[in-house]
Amino acid sequence: MTDRVVVLDDFIPADALSDSLAAAGISADVVHQSEFPSGPGIIALLVGPETTGLEPRHLSDLPDLRLLSATSAGYDHLPVSAAHERGLWVTRAVDYCTEEVADHALALTLGLLRSTHTLDRSVHAGGWDVTAAPPRRIAGTVLGLYGFGRIAGAFALRARAVGMTVLVSGRGLGDRVGELAAEGIEVVGFEDLLRRSDVLSLHVPLTPETQGLIDARALSTLKRGGYLVNVSRGGLVDHDALGAALRGGHLAGAAVDVLPNEPPAQYDPILHIPNLVITPHAAWYSPQVAHTLAQQSARNVAAVLTGASPVGVVAAPGM
Repeated sequence: MTDRVVVLDDFIPADALSDSLAAAGISADVVHQSEFPSGPGIIALLVGPETTGLEPRHLSDLPDLRLLSATSAGYDHLPVSAAHERGLWVTRAVDYCTEEVADHALALTLGLLRSTHTLDRSVHAGGWDVTAAPPRRIAGTVLGLYGFGRIAGAFALRARAVGMTVLVSGRGLGDRVGELAAEGIEVVGFEDLLRRSDVLSLHVPLTPETQGLIDARALSTLKRGGYLVNVSRGGLVDHDALGAALRGGHLAGAAVDVLPNEPPAQYDPILHIPNLVITPHAAWYSPQVAHTLAQQSARNVAAVLTGASPVGVVAAPGM
């Protein structure tokens, strides 16, 4: 029986994945599916973030499975605990779209501060008045980053280049205070981050601890007239509270690339929140990303089959 790698992600090209596996010396058939697979011979299951409903029972139907992999940085759509109990490797994609997401976060931030989205809508509606949404100066604006992994680090470099003051908060930063200070980045506590940021940008995964992190209390702690940017996961934000903060004028605007329900239903109230810019989970995308994901996925399959450690490990046998 030929080993199979099943891909539940239409974005990853089968030929690129097959070629990358062959280059790594792995003989396996690559199969794209839209339904959860079952049966013997499946050694790896690659699951896109748009795939919902994968449960422990599905893993039980895959006796030869060695690797369960998210083809995204987030892995909240995977049954990690069940996979770990099975002794599987669980991975997520890492550093495949760092530049793209950092670029997108910067673009959303600059668009909010310079009012490009609002002024564009005003002109299309027949207006021609800068005071409809006065742009703000970028230099000197305080950008607060909650979470400081690769993407937030790349965003910080871009923000510093256009003269923004950068504050960061998050786990594991206590021993990096001096290092980051030398780069012009100040490490602060979460409450301080909320109070001091003109723009708050979120860069943490969705976990039980971060679910609804930006709630009514957090939003009220932000500066009046401030902004929120989210390119991480929709569940980090209480969108009812965000709508209230925008309608009431406490926040001047927000821009999100992620929503709790994607895509939103036609009558989803989130589509009618004023001063909210929404992009369709596009921050990660560029034409180069598909092949990068295919190559990284192939390297992880090869690593697991040859006894090496893959990258982006979420859970490992014996871990």
